[in-house]
Amino acid sequence: MSSLDDAAALIAPTLPEAAARSRAGRRKPLWLGIAVMAVIVVASVAFPIASIQDRNAALQASLQQRLQTVAAGRRDVIETWLDGQRQLADRVADAEIFRLFATEMAIGAYAGSSFPVPESVPSDDELTEDNPTLAEQLPYMAQLLTDFVLDVEFLAGYLINRDGVAYVTSGGAPALTAAQKAAADGVLASGGVVYGAARTSTAGLVMDLYVPVIAMGDGAQQGKPVAVLMFAVPVGGKFAVLLQPGPLWQAGERLTLVQRTGDTLTGLSPDDSDRLVALSHAHALTPAGPLAFARRPALDGRGEVYSAGYPVDGTSWWVVQEVDVAAAERDLDTYVAVVGGVAALVVAAVVAAFVAFWWRLNSHHNRAIADQYRRLAATIEAQRRLLDSINGTIVDHIGLKDRDGAYVYANQAFADAVGRPVDAVTGMDDRALFGQSAGERLAALDRKVLAEGSPVTAKEEIYLHNRKRHLQISKVPYRGESDEISGVVSVNRDVTELVEAEERRARAVKQTVAALVRAIEFRDPYLAGHSRRVAGFAAAVVRQLGDTEADQTTVEVAANVSQIGKLSVPRDILQKPERLSAAEIKVLEGHVDHAHEILREIPFDLPVVDTVYQMYERLDGSGYPRGLAADAISRPARVLAVCDVFCARVAPRSYRAGITPAEALAVLTDNADRYDSEIVAAMRDVVASTAGEKLLADLTDRLS
Repeated sequence: MSSLDDAAALIAPTLPEAAARSRAGRRKPLWLGIAVMAVIVVASVAFPIASIQDRNAALQASLQQRLQTVAAGRRDVIETWLDGQRQLADRVADAEIFRLFATEMAIGAYAGSSFPVPESVPSDDELTEDNPTLAEQLPYMAQLLTDFVLDVEFLAGYLINRDGVAYVTSGGAPALTAAQKAAADGVLASGGVVYGAARTSTAGLVMDLYVPVIAMGDGAQQGKPVAVLMFAVPVGGKFAVLLQPGPLWQAGERLTLVQRTGDTLTGLSPDDSDRLVALSHAHALTPAGPLAFARRPALDGRGEVYSAGYPVDGTSWWVVQEVDVAAAERDLDTYVAVVGGVAALVVAAVVAAFVAFWWRLNSHHNRAIADQYRRLAATIEAQRRLLDSINGTIVDHIGLKDRDGAYVYANQAFADAVGRPVDAVTGMDDRALFGQSAGERLAALDRKVLAEGSPVTAKEEIYLHNRKRHLQISKVPYRGESDEISGVVSVNRDVTELVEAEERRARAVKQTVAALVRAIEFRDPYLAGHSRRVAGFAAAVVRQLGDTEADQTTVEVAANVSQIGKLSVPRDILQKPERLSAAEIKVLEGHVDHAHEILREIPFDLPVVDTVYQMYERLDGSGYPRGLAADAISRPARVLAVCDVFCARVAPRSYRAGITPAEALAVLTDNADRYDSEIVAAMRDVVASTAGEKLLADLTDRLS
């Protein structure tokens, strides 16, 4: 028997035992493989779901902030404009000749009578004792009302008595409707100003404004409404401007002015500013509060939207900002598709690899040793290809450099970014790829990593394909088999879109601040002028103190919006010619809390809101609203406190004259327990400087 036969005889009896051992040995890897595959599949599903949920939550928060900010801002502008229309009407309602005329008509023998119309309108000289009653001057009053209507560009004007009779009208005014008479009766009963519902007319979209006329004299009617002035105000053109989309609105976003008249809901959009259209969905539009941000049917019934809105005070209108769900979630849908696709590919790859592995194991168990090596090699190669595939799909730029700065590896994203084939990148350094200046900066980061042996992160602006890109660069040391640092791994993430989005958000905040300043100017131009002067001096003082650029930006923005809370203070208190009483001062001081409520939701990224809230605090605790003292008051707030007092004292008031800058500085110096002495000293230096002279010259020009 040959040696081969002997070997076969020895081996043959052991084959069944080996097969049994092989089958038993395969069962344990089978269950272990199934468990590992299950863990990988669960992780591949759970991670995308969590990532998508986080992305959706961020989208919802961003949408809510933008929609609420736009709707509230446009609501404030409309309320300010309506207040301006009321002030125009008050010029007639508060005029003594109209009040006297209406009072005489209400208590005299003329109410309900017919009056002969004179052949011509009497002149001012003819209103003498020869014309003992204003009731005889109907044509003259009508002419006055007509002239006023034409002057302020109203469409019509009416003076209505308690019987619902318009006994004085402007020229060409149409007859009153039953609804207008009923509205006038309501004003006579309540004594308040009423903004009527908008309606479509031949002259476009019109709103009726009702203002009570208060009786004069000391009779029984004194202090009570004796008539109503009604004006037809054109609103279509104004609302068309207010409803136009902003520069940062996305596709599918729109603003609608909604009006409820009884059970009828109508809307006005920029597409047709002279016509009210019926709306399908009313939502929770009540004067009691805003329309909360939510996903709901569109007002016009065309699809689903995200929306938020606010009621316009004193009217039956709401300002509602909507954005189509499809447009708002377009980026999210793309993200879901990409993440879901990657997860599916990973799961498919894992399952396929496991099935292939097990099939191969079962098909070739009789060649266990040789096949194990082949399977191992195949698995390693598959893993290498999988890693290469994953690395090739990663959008981050990944590169490995030796200690001399030459690249020994770059992924496809890196090669695409520098506009070269992957093989061509090998052997090049950052100076050759990105230019001399950028290469020097990146080389300095490499030297720091090699010297310290720790990761380094930085942000760089680098031109790729002739376009400036913002890169977030992370560098870590690469250690070889001997654990010595042999190179640097660089991962560059293109964050250009994030940076540009942040810049757009900053511009949106700047536009919001500009809108708030315009709202201040609508109410009282003096407040805006005062804010700009305080901002100029505050910025100069911060520079004189050597504080940071962030502090300068903080005081400038805070000064410009510091008076926004005074929109809530009654005009008669703001413009009172005498000193305010204690009760009136308490009302005025409430403007700080109102400013805090308006500004606290705006993402300034600087302590602007806290600075505005603390600028009226004093070092000795005598300020308001919280009585803070000493270091509890922030430095920017202390700067604004000094600049605000200086500008206020130099400027004249209705109840006092202004003082000189030297006198104003003396007041601040004499009250060292209330105002920061270091800041007062810096203010003195600014006033004595060239920049201070320019600011004082501008202040003098504005007050002259």
